[in-house]
Amino acid sequence: MSNPRINFIGCGRLGKTLASLFKTKEIAKINGIVCSSISSSLSAINVIGDGIPFKTISELPDANIYFITTRDDIIADMCDELIKKDISNSIIVHCSGSLSSEILIKAKLSGGFVASIHPIKSFANLEESIRSFPGTHCAIEGDEIAVSTIKDLFTKIGANVFQIKKNEKYVYHAAGVIANNYMVTLHHVATQCYEKVGIDKKMATEIVSKLSLEALKNINLMHHDKALTGPIQRGDAMTIKNHTIALSYNPIIQNMYKALGLATLPLTNHSKSIKEEITEILTNKIKSNL
Repeated sequence: MSNPRINFIGCGRLGKTLASLFKTKEIAKINGIVCSSISSSLSAINVIGDGIPFKTISELPDANIYFITTRDDIIADMCDELIKKDISNSIIVHCSGSLSSEILIKAKLSGGFVASIHPIKSFANLEESIRSFPGTHCAIEGDEIAVSTIKDLFTKIGANVFQIKKNEKYVYHAAGVIANNYMVTLHHVATQCYEKVGIDKKMATEIVSKLSLEALKNINLMHHDKALTGPIQRGDAMTIKNHTIALSYNPIIQNMYKALGLATLPLTNHSKSIKEEITEILTNKIKSNL
């Protein structure tokens, strides 16, 4: 499809990033934009440099492609509004990481072609998101026509697009949450622990950041089992036990430590007895003679 006309329903940081890239690369015409308010639509258009604001979905002009880039819990509602228009032969696509294209089934029954495409990327900063988008991996699934068209668009803006089965979206999305969102959580929790022992926040943040970056560097250079260091890698059961006791001041952090420890243990090549000893500690079954 050459230079398709695209409407955006919801246009936050993700929508603005995609629309800006489509506009800059001159591979699509941004037709209409509907956000939660006209002011939000106007703000998006000012960033994108293209498009016309509309108050409601029903007012949107006809388009070849409709991107629904709202939060997950209202995608189905947006689809319900969209099918009040004639969308036959149009492509309707959402960008949720957890929901499959099945959430758009009503659009498909109304004659449209549906797909979901999810960029595996943090969109915390708009300018940085636009600048660094090339190279982003994007998971796609849906109707063949829709997948082919959307894949072509995203490839033209530098994405690495791969297909995924729609019934595997939740496990796929959970992986991204662990890799990105929980990395922030782990950084925060480790910083809190350092602050607990009297290290000022700035220094604590620097220490955690350095350790995190060193771990990521090692992972990129070698397999996970070779990159692992620390008491579990050494089989130091007494240190692990003392950690769990010391962290009892905060049960949430203590339980996090235990859960991550159990997830880490399979990366080691310890004997069965050592693994059982550490497992007992991490599951609160502590040997009396330890």
